[in-house]
This record gives sequence, C-alpha cells and structure tokens, in this order.
Amino acid sequence: MFTSVCNKRRWALWAVVVVIVANGCADPEPVRIGFVGGLSGRVSDLGGPARNGMLLAVEQANAEGGIDGRPIEAIIRDDKQDVEVARKAVRELLDANVEAIIGPATSSMATSVVDLANAAKVVMVGATVTSNELSIEGDYFIRVLSPTSVHAAEVASFFTRRGFSSFTAIFDSNNSSYTESWLRDFSQQFESDGGHNLGAFAFSSERPEDLIELPKKALQANPEFIVFITNSVDAALLAKQVRMIDSEIQIATSEWAGTERLIQLGGRHIENAYVPQYLDRESEEPRYLTFRQQFKDRFNQEPGFPGVAGYNATQLIITALREKPEKQPLRDYILERGEFPGLQWSISLNPSGDPNSKTSVTRITDGRFVVQDDPH
Repeated sequence: MFTSVCNKRRWALWAVVVVIVANGCADPEPVRIGFVGGLSGRVSDLGGPARNGMLLAVEQANAEGGIDGRPIEAIIRDDKQDVEVARKAVRELLDANVEAIIGPATSSMATSVVDLANAAKVVMVGATVTSNELSIEGDYFIRVLSPTSVHAAEVASFFTRRGFSSFTAIFDSNNSSYTESWLRDFSQQFESDGGHNLGAFAFSSERPEDLIELPKKALQANPEFIVFITNSVDAALLAKQVRMIDSEIQIATSEWAGTERLIQLGGRHIENAYVPQYLDRESEEPRYLTFRQQFKDRFNQEPGFPGVAGYNATQLIITALREKPEKQPLRDYILERGEFPGLQWSISLNPSGDPNSKTSVTRITDGRFVVQDDPH
C-alpha cells in the first residue's frame, strides 16, 4: 500500500515536470496585426497592393526575429467596399486581439469603422485614406498620407500654374467622404488662384451604367479640362466615353485613380491624362528602390502608391511595438515619438495623427506615368 502511494506521487511529480518542460518549449504567442481593405471588386487595386505591402513588411520583420522574439501574424480581411462587411471584418480583428489594424483602403470604409477602433482603443492606420473628416485629435486613427486639404490644393495650383482656368468634375458619391472632400479642396484652391469650377457631376460606382451620360453633361460647359474623382476602373471607362465625344479635351484624375490598372484599362483613351500621385515614381531614394524590387520579386507587380503606403503603415506599427515601453499604450507612443522613417520621406505626425506626405503629378505618356516638372 505504501509503495503504491509512493509510485502515484512519483508519477504525479513527473507529470508536473513534463508540463513545465513542455510549456518552456512552446512557441511564443504571436503578435497579431490586422488588415482590412477592399480585396475584390472595383477598389482591389488599392486593397491588394496595400495588403501586399503589409505582408512584405511582416515577412521582413519576422526574418529579423519578429518583435522581442515573438513572430508577427498578419490577419487579413476583405471589406468588399461594403459598410456592413467592413464593420464585421473589424469586429473579427478586434476579437482576435490584434495590436493594430492596417486599413481600410478607402475613406468611406474608414469613416464607417473608426468608431469600433476608438471604442476598443486599438490603433487603426489608414494606409490610403485621406478624408479630412478623420483629422481628429484624441481618436485612434493614424495615417501615412496627408488629408485631401493638402494634396488637392497642391494639384489645383499645379493646374493654374500650367495656365488652365476652367474645369468640370465627375465624382463617385459612393466614396463621398473622400471625393466630396477632394473636390471641395481642389475647387477652393483653383478658384483662389483665379480659375473657375464650371460644374461637378455625381454618380455611384454601384451603378456604373450612370457613367454613360455624365461625360456629355460635363463637356457641355466647354471646360479646359475635366477631372475624374473616381477609382481607376471608372476613370478608364469615363476616359473612353469622353474621347468618343471630344478627342482633344485635357483629362485629369485625382490620386485615387493613379494605379497601374488605370493604364491597363484606359489604354489609348487615357494617354496624356494628368494623374497626381502620393509618391514620386521616379525617386532614386535607395530604400524605395530596394523595396520596389523586393515587392516586384515577391508579388510580380508594381507596388504603386497603395503598396508603398501599406508598407509604410506596417513598418510604423512594427517600429512602435518594438520600441515602446511595455506599459505605454501604442497610440500614445506613436504620437509622442511623432516621426517614423518612410520609403521616400520621413512620416512626421501632428497631434491628429496626420503626416506631411507630398504630391507628385504625373502624365501618362506612352503607357507610363511620367513625373512632370512643376512650373513656378
């Protein structure tokens, strides 16, 4: 009887030792970072490269040992450019205990989900989001591109310095948080410089059939140029419709359309269009050139501005998670540090979490985005 009791105690002790050893050898809990963006449909040329930029940053960080020896796990969700899908996706990411969320890809999705991030006190970095609505101190939304009040005004002045004095616009009301903001900021600066807005015409990208009649209406005012504040797919369709009516009118877009898909779909109809960009495509910055080649090797595509923005946003989060004191909230550390390295310039954040990104206007020439000298 005594021997039996001793044996039981001996086996119990061995069981404790095995558990301790097993726990000591277990893989460390990963650091989870979420991504939400449009990965299907008309805005996938934003969401897809932004996600790939995030994945490249995560893979490189993991190759360097992750964060304090913990691997980084990327959790990806497609919001399908739908408010309810986006809110469900963000809730799933929050339930997965992510440290931060990269995305969404469009302003309309960001404004529809930022309340969830604020309530959970989880940092959300809008890689390609520029709506003025999100310039709010005290929230949990941060971004790596300046709001439209900066970019659209710069583009407007570029046109007036080129001698243009009148325009009409066609914009997508389905992303009104961005498009109406961009149109308003562009118009204010253009008119301040002495130009004239001859009319703006709205449509919904959920009803692409409405695009057929809009170019005719926009051209009736006889503008010197027409600007599309749309995604790349709709900008390409509009360019074709415009060219069927007027082969000489100058075409322009907002930054939103400035992806490789615009050239692929627009072909000869989009030639000579002015397309502002959130990056300098001809930059010789070594970090950017290395990144661009790595991105092309990994994903077999150009990163464009969404890929650069997604990478910059993720690097910002990884850097902050590596450096911040253990007890300090992530948002507080990011805003306190204020400046993070970017691929083409430093990302300097103001108290609202807005940076100081730059605009580079290109013109489509022989099927390429060619950076234009800014006339002064």
